[in-house]
Formats: sequence, structure tokens, C-alpha cells
Amino acid sequence: MEPEVDVKLEHVFDVRIDFHERHIFGPVSGGAKQGYVSVRGGLVEGPRLNGTVKPYSGADWGTVRTDGVVELNAHYLLEADDGALIYIRNLGYLYGAAPPATRPGYFRCTPYFRAPEGKHDWLNRTVIVGGGQRKANPDHTLFRYYAVV
Repeated sequence: MEPEVDVKLEHVFDVRIDFHERHIFGPVSGGAKQGYVSVRGGLVEGPRLNGTVKPYSGADWGTVRTDGVVELNAHYLLEADDGALIYIRNLGYLYGAAPPATRPGYFRCTPYFRAPEGKHDWLNRTVIVGGGQRKANPDHTLFRYYAVV
């Protein structure tokens, strides 16, 4: 019997993250700039998870490389509708997604989760990928996440 190697994507939830403060400083080692964006709060909605982004529970410590690519490195907490706290570390790349775009926009990420045992522990063993879109007025990002099945 051959192992199954085909993959499919299944939409699991969306997250809206509202931001509080943005700072960019540097250059730091290698000429890149260091970013900091604090999380004000947000909303989680979808077929497999609903809740909120815990207010002021984290930030994105993105690195703005000299080639214009932003390496995302976000850490924050989700609170499911049942009160369960879920840690998320979201890594990814963003480029060309904000004006003036010099190439097609790309905003993709691979989140990792730490969820308590029980109803939400599927997050601890599922490969999830996502795409994002930055928005202004108010400053926020929309993510759509898919389980790789």
C-alpha cells in the first residue's frame, strides 16, 4: 500500500487582528530594520474555531529586509468562545502588498499553536497555512487559515 501524499486545503477559520502601535528602527545587523507592531485585539470566526484575539496579548516582531521583504514573527493569544486560551506563533513573508507595489503582493504564513487538551487540541497536530491582507483605517490585518489535509 502506498502512502497518501496528495494534500488538500480545508478552510478552518479567519482572524482579524487590530493593531495598536507600530515602530520600525535600525538598521540592525545585516542592514535590515526591526519592526514592532502591538496587537490591540481582534476576532476569530470560522467553521472550526470562533472567539477573539486576546487584547494586548502580543505583537509582531517583523524584520524588514533590505530587499523589501518583511519576515513576520508574531506571537499572541486567541481566546476561544468556550474560554480556552490558545497561543499562536505566526511566521511568514510579506512583500509588495502595500502601495506602492512594485511586484505582485504576497502575504503568506505558517502558524503554530499551543492549545489545551480537549476540544481545540487538533491545532497542536495540524499543519495550517494562511494568507493575509493588510488594511488601514483602522489599522488591521485579515488572515484566512487552511488546514492541510
